[in-house]
This record gives sequence, structure tokens and C-alpha cells, in this order.
Amino acid sequence: MARTTWSGPLASGDKDAGVSGGSNIGLVVLSQTATISFDATLVQSTTFNLPVGSQILNIVPDVLTAYNSASSATLTVGTAAAGTQYAGSVNAKTAGRAAPTFSAAQLLAMSDIGTNTSVVATVTSVGQPTAGSVVVTLTYVQTQGV
Repeated sequence: MARTTWSGPLASGDKDAGVSGGSNIGLVVLSQTATISFDATLVQSTTFNLPVGSQILNIVPDVLTAYNSASSATLTVGTAAAGTQYAGSVNAKTAGRAAPTFSAAQLLAMSDIGTNTSVVATVTSVGQPTAGSVVVTLTYVQTQGV
């Protein structure tokens, strides 16, 4: 399938091109997905690169294969490896869709990522796992330039 890319943000509604704002204009929700799988280290990370000023709407971790590390395997999402600016303490030892609990500070950070466009999801294990896979999906809105 072919892809088309452009520099956004993409707004949708029934106003003509070049008209900004209005009660029926909305921004398009975008997503990026990556898989984190266990390896020979105790820490695995993947980096998402979002547009400047984006608003993160949700972080959806799907634990496809539960980590079988000795005592814990925790997913965090932040501005650097093992950071918790956006999400912390998501259990990767239980298979299924995990629902992060966001603090007020994390929600504030998610409302505008500013110029730090790297969002890093990290699984940190205590005890070497021999299995484990988490698919992380970020949904976000590109708001810069609106």
C-alpha cells in the first residue's frame, strides 16, 4: 500500500482551506506502534519520534507474551530510557492489554510534549527473562502550527 506524508497538522471539517479554527474543525488523531521484545539485557527500549508540540492522547501497551523474569517486568514511558514522565509501573508480566494509570503530572506532560520529540518506552526486568513481548501504541495529535 502506498503512503502519503505531509507536514501537518491535519485539520478536518467543512471550512474551506486556509480558514483556521471554528466550532466544527478538529485535528486528526495519529498513532505510532512499536514492539519491545526481551533480549539478553534487563532493559529494552524503543523510541517514538513525534512532531514538536504534540499532545499524547493515550499509551496502549498490549502484552502479547508475558515477561517471565524472576520478580518483575515494568513498562515505563518518558523522555528517555526508563523515564516515567508519561507513564510508569505498567506490569509486563501479565498478558493482555494494560491500562496505565496517569498522574496529574503525567497528564500535564502529555498535553504538550514541547520540543523534546523523543518518547521512549522501556521494559525493565528484575531477573533475566526468556520470553516477553509488548506492543506499544501511542495515539497523539499534532497541534503545532494550529
